[in-house]
Amino acid sequence: MNNTDIREMFSEIFRTTTENTIHLPEENVDVPILEEPVIGFASASDPLFDELKNNPAAIGEGYMTPKEWLDNAKSVIVFFFPYTEDIRSRLANSDKIITEAWKYGYPAGSALAQKLAMKLKEQLEEAGLKVVNPVTDPRMGRTIVPGENGGIEDIHFMTSWSTRHAGYVAGIGTFGMNRHIITEKGTCGSIATLITNQEFTATERDYTGIYDYCIQCGQCGVNCPAKAMEPSGLRNLKKCSEYGAYLREHYGGGGCGRCMVGVPCEHRNPSR
Repeated sequence: MNNTDIREMFSEIFRTTTENTIHLPEENVDVPILEEPVIGFASASDPLFDELKNNPAAIGEGYMTPKEWLDNAKSVIVFFFPYTEDIRSRLANSDKIITEAWKYGYPAGSALAQKLAMKLKEQLEEAGLKVVNPVTDPRMGRTIVPGENGGIEDIHFMTSWSTRHAGYVAGIGTFGMNRHIITEKGTCGSIATLITNQEFTATERDYTGIYDYCIQCGQCGVNCPAKAMEPSGLRNLKKCSEYGAYLREHYGGGGCGRCMVGVPCEHRNPSR
């Protein structure tokens, strides 16, 4: 089994799913949620995974490398699913605090990304491979650590696994000032990962810096209703999390998303 086999298997899974639409009650229409993903592969032995564990500025203590998730792990497969224009444009072009397309589509897309990855996991296991999806694994955990950002109070998420960082290692993109990953299909999407004992050819990274795809235009900060972009240029996770909690309490969920739409990196790599 090789990289092409995985891409073909997953393409079939994606094309045949019946769950990739969401009904918008106010508009009384059904719209697609996710586009077919960007797929990248990383070696489970890539030293960058150890750096994520050993560098507190990245993730730090508590992070589990691929080989800690799975004995004899050989590869990590990463899927970045862009949200469709139907979901993105309704938020980008609205002055509402939250749109129904984002309210329903954002969490539905995140859940669907994991479901589709799990379908591939089942097929790979039927073929005799061992596979782990860290996000759905009971060992997955997160600790919130106080910190600072540009001299201002902030928080740091110390997680057992990070799909965004796995995407960086797997060659699908770099980070932006909004702390989201920027891929060839932009930053507005959802990520799923699988760790397996099958060796696949690692995707070559065409970048060396963690922000190489970000043009640092500052538009994500301009868009941010929580004013969470700090002098350091990075999104303040404390302010962002508090605003997200406010939205869930008063608007029933969906998240904010303003730093991912109406920006040059919404659906493309702006550095090209």
